[in-house]
Amino acid sequence: MFGFFKNKGKRRQERGFRLEVKLRADAAQRGRRRIWTRLLGGLGLAGLVVGTVVGGSALARHYWLYQVDALALHHMPVTTDGVLSSAEILAQAGLRRGMNTLALDLPKLREQLLRHPRVIDAEVDRELPDTIRLRVKERFPVARVKAVSQQGFDFGYLLDEAGHMMLPFTRTQVPADVLEIEAQLPILVGAPAMSLVRGRAVADPQVRAALRFLADFEASPMAGLSEIVSVELGRPQEIEVLTVLGSRVVFAARDAEDGFVLPLLRWAAVHQDAAGRGRLIGVLDLSVTNNAPLRWLDAATAPSEGPRPVKTKRKPLRRNV
Repeated sequence: MFGFFKNKGKRRQERGFRLEVKLRADAAQRGRRRIWTRLLGGLGLAGLVVGTVVGGSALARHYWLYQVDALALHHMPVTTDGVLSSAEILAQAGLRRGMNTLALDLPKLREQLLRHPRVIDAEVDRELPDTIRLRVKERFPVARVKAVSQQGFDFGYLLDEAGHMMLPFTRTQVPADVLEIEAQLPILVGAPAMSLVRGRAVADPQVRAALRFLADFEASPMAGLSEIVSVELGRPQEIEVLTVLGSRVVFAARDAEDGFVLPLLRWAAVHQDAAGRGRLIGVLDLSVTNNAPLRWLDAATAPSEGPRPVKTKRKPLRRNV
């Protein structure tokens, strides 16, 4: 009997203990809920404040700062080292008078300028309150390429010394002397079919070797002694140059790695020796390192030498930009 009441009391104590533990757990859970509620409320309030500030500043810029007449764009000076007109450069950048100077995205303007196939580099500067200054560095072509489209139409394009392709100027874009200079550029014969891809250089190693040669030629003593009419790419690992006097000079394409300075000096030495003998080079194979084969031009086929016209410089000196 006594044990029964003792066990009953013990069960009551256990139930009381469990009830107390449960009450404590419920209280702790309610406390955690209050903490999370306050935390989320605080974060929401902070987000609302930040959103209000950001949105308000954006609205302020749009309805007040970007509408200030003193920040209207009035001056757009353009400097270039080439022949592109200021109007074409401004149109490429998308600039026009009256735009808000402060609202213009300068990196985006530069990116738009670099999309022009004739532009290799550009700088865009903002000068408050009303000036955006543009500086452009242009690509200069060194060779012409004639090709046939898939529809069978003939067309031509130009290559700069790095292999970037561009279309020739039209008569309305540049002065007549610029068109004449580009029309006299050496033509690449036997170049593989290539598609015009903006911003991508030609990958063919033989074409790139020919372009490197033409760039080195313009900076060599031979540029004042002879004129190049064409560069033929018919034989692998070689480039064959045809001059205005009918001479053919062969170079190794591998020389493009270190440049054609030494082969061009060898050509100049042979040319000067031939001039001293009163003869002209027929074929000179400079792809051979030692004892380069040489054949004189037949006097019957040699062009009559008259006064040589002043050479028109194909690649204008770059002005400081």
